[in-house]
Amino acid sequence: MNRTGQGDDLTAFKPFACFALIWACTTLVHQLAFTFWTESWQGWILVIAAIACLFQPNCVFRFAFLIFSSLLNLWHKLPFVPNHILFEGMLQVMMAIGLISFFVKKKGKAIFDGNDGAWKAKIIFFAIAVAVKVIYFTVPGIPRGYYLGAPTTLLLLFATGKLLFHRGRISGGDDFFYSFAPVARVALLIMYMWAALQKLNHDYLNPDVSCAAKLHQEIAAYFGPLIPTADWALHGAIYGSFLFEIGIPILLYIPRTRFLGFIAAVWFHLWLAIHPAAGIFSFSTLILALLFLFLPGTWGESLQQLWNRQMQWLGRGDIDKGRKRARWMVTLGFLITLIVQGSLYLVIERSYETFHKANRIGFFTFFAWGCWIGGCYLVAAWKARGESLEFPNRFRCNICCLALILVVANGAWPWIGGRTQTSFSMYSNLRSEGEGNHLFLKRKDILPFQQDLSLIHI
Repeated sequence: MNRTGQGDDLTAFKPFACFALIWACTTLVHQLAFTFWTESWQGWILVIAAIACLFQPNCVFRFAFLIFSSLLNLWHKLPFVPNHILFEGMLQVMMAIGLISFFVKKKGKAIFDGNDGAWKAKIIFFAIAVAVKVIYFTVPGIPRGYYLGAPTTLLLLFATGKLLFHRGRISGGDDFFYSFAPVARVALLIMYMWAALQKLNHDYLNPDVSCAAKLHQEIAAYFGPLIPTADWALHGAIYGSFLFEIGIPILLYIPRTRFLGFIAAVWFHLWLAIHPAAGIFSFSTLILALLFLFLPGTWGESLQQLWNRQMQWLGRGDIDKGRKRARWMVTLGFLITLIVQGSLYLVIERSYETFHKANRIGFFTFFAWGCWIGGCYLVAAWKARGESLEFPNRFRCNICCLALILVVANGAWPWIGGRTQTSFSMYSNLRSEGEGNHLFLKRKDILPFQQDLSLIHI
């Protein structure tokens, strides 16, 4: 495996490494939004993978492990996942397809040549740990419980850490990134368009029952009289949210309006994150991560220069030392926040009220991250104004496009008689059952699941 730090320009802009670092931080924010993962071995493997990727973001193997462990964690939670986590899962399927393609090519295969014996031994150790866990779950007669469950989990976590924190790295991630990024931009556009389309219904446009009006009122409660909640303000929240959701992707795609798109996306999603509902700041951090895909090459270089100056300041003139300190700051910040959240359940009780308090603690950690990464985008873009706005990776149809089928189908699912949840209809007041409430879309029952409608009178 290639050794790190030899012949590398630590100050150069590397798109894959930057995205992997941002994606790892986003994963940790997700874990702070939904803390019940701490009781599952899948959740802990995901956290180890995210931290490993954080410390070596230019390693394709670590990033691939992060993606597949995230998909495993998602599979463990299905079907009870929020809209944005399901969408993120679709993106990770897209990434997984691209990574498999990367590794099966001759170039990807050649990367493993020359790996040392210690690396191969750690792969074998990890495989043994996985086999032990599989045996524990599948072989009849083995008692299930803490006494065997805890040791097998600890063995698996230890083997995961040994495997991922190997000192070498697998490079070449920019090839994968350039194949995945343009397709993910299209996926984000489709998601935004579905989300806006689902909101075109009578109830969403009615301030008495609209989710947008309700969210605005509950956010305004944090600010007292500073934020108006009159009827005109509620209408503004309704139509404003619709315009933001349909306008952000359009602004991001058009070169001359891209900076406005970044301003709108950063402001809108940081504002939404203030709401106390579980998961909203988790959605915001996902969008902030995906904004990186819309950076023109010149903006990316400007962003790297900005980070270099910040790391130089943090390392007192030594960029490499500054990076190490930043990575430890993020890791310790995550762990301290998690410990405080967990302590609430021990000191108070396991209840929704406690979860709400823990979620608010996670929000403040997110908000520090969100303001920093959002601010970095805007400062970098401003400094690179007047330079080329071309994407370094234009859209070309490739194997990653297969995942777009999932994105399109997910939004269409309610309209062909399928499920109504997690279909990009978040906070939209949408009802496709019965006569429905959409302004013009009508359901076509290709699937039978919405035909048997039950009414409950209270």
